[in-house]
Amino acid sequence: MLSNIQAQIEKGNHIGLVGPNGVGKTTLLRLITGSLDPSGGHVARFPALKIGYLPQHPDYPDVQTVFSEVFTGLGEVRLIEQQMRDCEATLKQAEDEGTDALQRWAQHYADLSERFELLGGSNAEGHVEEMLDGLGVPHRLWQSKMESLSGGERNVVGLARILIGNHDLFLLDEPGNHLDFSGLEWLERMLVSSEKAFIIVSHNRYLLDKVCNQVWELSRQELTAYTGNYSHYRQEKLSAQLRQEMDFKRAQKDINRLQFNIQRLKSWASVYDNPALAKTAKVFEKRVEKLQQVDKPTGDGKKMRFRFLIQPPKGNIALDVKGYRKQFEGHPPLLEDVSFLISKGERVALVGNNGTGKSSILKDIIDEGRWENEVLRVGKSVQVGYFAQLGENLDPKSSLVENAMKMTGMLRGNATDLLHRFLFTRDDLEKNVSVLSGGEKARLQLAALVSSGADMLLLDEPTNHLDIPSREAVEDALEEFPGTLLFVSHDRYFLDKLSDQVVHFEPPNVITYDGNFSEFWSKRKRHTSVDKPLGHSPMDEQKSVKTKQPIKSKQKRFKFDPQRFKELDEEIHRLEDIRPEIEREYHLFIEKGKLARAEHRRKRLSQINSKLELLYEEWLELGEKKKKWS
Repeated sequence: MLSNIQAQIEKGNHIGLVGPNGVGKTTLLRLITGSLDPSGGHVARFPALKIGYLPQHPDYPDVQTVFSEVFTGLGEVRLIEQQMRDCEATLKQAEDEGTDALQRWAQHYADLSERFELLGGSNAEGHVEEMLDGLGVPHRLWQSKMESLSGGERNVVGLARILIGNHDLFLLDEPGNHLDFSGLEWLERMLVSSEKAFIIVSHNRYLLDKVCNQVWELSRQELTAYTGNYSHYRQEKLSAQLRQEMDFKRAQKDINRLQFNIQRLKSWASVYDNPALAKTAKVFEKRVEKLQQVDKPTGDGKKMRFRFLIQPPKGNIALDVKGYRKQFEGHPPLLEDVSFLISKGERVALVGNNGTGKSSILKDIIDEGRWENEVLRVGKSVQVGYFAQLGENLDPKSSLVENAMKMTGMLRGNATDLLHRFLFTRDDLEKNVSVLSGGEKARLQLAALVSSGADMLLLDEPTNHLDIPSREAVEDALEEFPGTLLFVSHDRYFLDKLSDQVVHFEPPNVITYDGNFSEFWSKRKRHTSVDKPLGHSPMDEQKSVKTKQPIKSKQKRFKFDPQRFKELDEEIHRLEDIRPEIEREYHLFIEKGKLARAEHRRKRLSQINSKLELLYEEWLELGEKKKKWS
């Protein structure tokens, strides 16, 4: 329920709408579109305002093909095209009606043609193709019927249909949930360069950082507007919370002191029959009343807080994949001869386009991974925990508490206490799992993982349905997790915070890279255009440790390469910029006694320092060649 919401959208505003799940973000979007009427107040829209609204679960005709469905987004273009056809027929008739009629219709046709060209009508199909390509919809799906698409694919098609339209205001409810990294990057570029206003509801903090110049926060039925991107909003909010906390503590201290003095003054006024002292006591009481109006800090409401408690496993190998193959019936092999090694305590992100086999290999590790399995060898003493993206490991016919008892082996009382820590209420306990939201299923799986004692976690999109506070709670717990992580995610904040190695799925094989996701993605973008290898592939002829040093280049043996010199310079500056922040976090975690998180930062510092040494070595060598070359 929203109360006394006041806000205004100006032309060119790029607004991120944030807040916990269930706070009313979708309701606010529907109020803006007019599909929902306010119970009080009003929503004023400019005349002829064209709004493009993407709901979380768009519903489109099943009989339409993907291409034709996106084409319908060009509503005005199609209308004008039909009017031009009608006008052409009328022009033929007007030739017999005289010069005046012919001139009127000719001018009307010219006006329609001008508008048609202005909207890009002559290349309408090209715009549809560009939109589908940009968002990563495979060509094989373009002529498929909508009914044959998965829910995620339908969402992407719905996004394309909205974005291609000539709207004045775009309202996008979780537009990036089903896009791969290339699609997300394309969407980011499009939104950043857009002169149109938009409101985007998203839990993707990286996307909000990139595209927004304002953030609207819905919390406790109220809306607060912040200028700047998501990072600026978080900084402003945390500063405001800190000020509020300090003001409240200071007020409480002053109240206690004044109340003590009030009692003394009243006592003295009575003993010595002194009206002046009684008057002073009343003045102090008014000051107390004013101080009592200082609001108590509310924070962000309830947040999940938990830790993974495990016993470190024996041995060094967590997972050894050798010659893994994946093929679905009637199709060529998806993955062939995939090999990589994960040591105890490593944090490995599996990334790649949708449908490249990331979830498949996680499921096969769960089903078939054993110490005795030569293809999917799991460490001998390793205990594996699994988070399924779609909640396939949950029993939809049983209640929430029954699932928790089954998955954890706990008695009902202990299972209930565990669920309460994950923000489930007493009324939730008997809910059937089939009616739970995606976020509730995610919290149930996390609760089971915490109590499992697993020392290697396989996580398939663990934050997909969680709001930002819950995502941060999961990140904090996983940062302190001393075991091994192997995870799939499209959340760049999550990836950068937790990964120290990336396995990139490029069927039929994979390529591994040492470093976090941003380092991998930056290097990949620079190299893919010139077809240079990134990291190393188990199918490469050379599998030595040197292949894990992507900054080495054969170019250094030849003449000066200005492009490589520029790349090195940019990479050195980027690493030098992030090193002080990681050092600061390392010392902060040491002071707070958070040793697992400090160790993670120490490893990142070591990786950065080693990488900088190699970068400087190559940069200096190229610098010498630059002098000779020039």
